[in-house]
Amino acid sequence: MNISKYPVLASQTKLPFYLTGIGVTSPEYHIVRSGGLISSQILFTKSGKGILKIEDKELLQTGGSIFFLSSGVTHEYYPLDGDWETAWVVFRGEQLEQIMQSLSLAPWCERSDADLSDCERIFGKLLSAAGVTGGEEECSLLLYELILAARTQLVKMPSTGKKRLKKRSPSDIITPAVLLMDKQYMRDITLTELAESCSVSLQHFCRLFRQTTYMRPMEYLARRRIAAAKELLTSTSQSVNEIARLTGFESVSYFGWVFRRYENISPSEYRKNRGY
Repeated sequence: MNISKYPVLASQTKLPFYLTGIGVTSPEYHIVRSGGLISSQILFTKSGKGILKIEDKELLQTGGSIFFLSSGVTHEYYPLDGDWETAWVVFRGEQLEQIMQSLSLAPWCERSDADLSDCERIFGKLLSAAGVTGGEEECSLLLYELILAARTQLVKMPSTGKKRLKKRSPSDIITPAVLLMDKQYMRDITLTELAESCSVSLQHFCRLFRQTTYMRPMEYLARRRIAAAKELLTSTSQSVNEIARLTGFESVSYFGWVFRRYENISPSEYRKNRGY
């Protein structure tokens, strides 16, 4: 089974990071890139076996294997016994290098014993959203979620006999707030609550959040709610009023105003063009 989607690059190039391709390849091809890719890449194994060759290393890829490659990193990979199914995402962004550095991700990193359940779940959502007209911002949010999920597996904590205090990166600090908004976007969430979830002051939290995501916390929350609303508009027959309530908006008129701000179309028009 081979699936591949390559979104048309337009307004999304203004986003901090944006999707340039996503797919599932089975069996995976023999890939040799002496100059690397122009995009950065996350690839994980769904089944079978393969080899990733990078620098002077040959790394076996099996179930539970995942790797990240920055743009321009020379690499090669190929299947073993002709049986290697992979899921892959390629992406770019004007500030991507700085964002990846803030996430403590090296130009390339790999892990063979990862728990890929979160990556697989987010990947499925991203694959569904890719290529949908007007879905660029939703894809950017899902891509950021996938990067965070991959980072959780790829950035290994050193094992030591003694506990050491480790300075948290900005992304480590704001992750509890991101998870809170992702899971509880439907209720009223305040900036104070978000800062408290990260155990930092309100001012420090707002500064770190914008430094890491290139958007304000309430903008991230609004985008998350709109992404959820779009899914309900296209997959259910619930009224616009009910969807506004379910996604955390105080009134249907405010929901309509925010929806139009991000999608340049009303919720009803969006449903008519794409949905139920």
